[in-house]
Amino acid sequence: MGRADPKLVRLRFDWPAAAEVQATQRRTRTRTGHAPVTTTTRFTQRLERREGALRISTSGTTWEGDAPYPGPPAAVEGVLRAAERVVQVVSPEGEFRGLEGVEALRPALARVLAGSVPPEQVERALGFAESSMQAQAQEMWNLAVGFWIGADLELGERYGMRTEAEVPLAHAEAEFEQEFSVRRRVPCSARDREERCVEVTLRSAPDPAALPALARGVVAQLAGGEAPVAAEALRELVVENELLLVTEPARLLPHRVVWTRTVRATAAAGEGAGGEPRLLEQVDRHEADYRYDAPRKKPPRKPKRAQPRSASR
Repeated sequence: MGRADPKLVRLRFDWPAAAEVQATQRRTRTRTGHAPVTTTTRFTQRLERREGALRISTSGTTWEGDAPYPGPPAAVEGVLRAAERVVQVVSPEGEFRGLEGVEALRPALARVLAGSVPPEQVERALGFAESSMQAQAQEMWNLAVGFWIGADLELGERYGMRTEAEVPLAHAEAEFEQEFSVRRRVPCSARDREERCVEVTLRSAPDPAALPALARGVVAQLAGGEAPVAAEALRELVVENELLLVTEPARLLPHRVVWTRTVRATAAAGEGAGGEPRLLEQVDRHEADYRYDAPRKKPPRKPKRAQPRSASR
């Protein structure tokens, strides 16, 4: 038998039947004219194979920085505890099946929405929140795991493909051009020395031909409450997504995921296109770090010591 090609990286899905994961997630949004928003959450994930699927649950969620949801602290805490009743379900082959228990979030989310959404629109807002949660979970799973299952990629080689995806702020889909690569072999974390993981990158941007039709809506969203941008003043619109993934190739267990979505518009500040350049930008960055542990076992019960019998008198 010939030697295996050291440059060929085989990405396969082979998650353990049971594990505990210590996770840290940081979400940051920077936007022109607004203060940066950063939320850090920490929680424990538990993986277990049950009922013919991999089930991923969370517990012990804490947060710091900006609140992960609007509303008073008690309402925010209620959403976090309700979210721990939601379970992500994945097929044995690594296909995202969905979230179970999302309905548990409804009462907590309704309390968050109270006072900020008209009563007749609460049901619609709750439905939108549920569908957004499902879509976001599926997107992050596919970025970290699903998209890569079964791929054989040459180390350092660049690959390209086209796919349909949503354009941020446009509320519409367009054809995106993707470029991805397994850049190098790396330690899975700062604590490791052995290069058991690989660093994978992906960059995507919509087809330039699709942007003119979406530009007006995107720029209006970027401008927000600031002075609107006239169509003739727009000089450039950039929409780009970037992924950095550190994962174990033989199992596709992610150790670090960084997903950045950028929308940037350059326009003339004055009337027409002859003014000084004006920059409008929104950057959403999602970072996640995972540390895998064996599932905790309950300590064995200590045998009770026999009580000495009292001497008979």
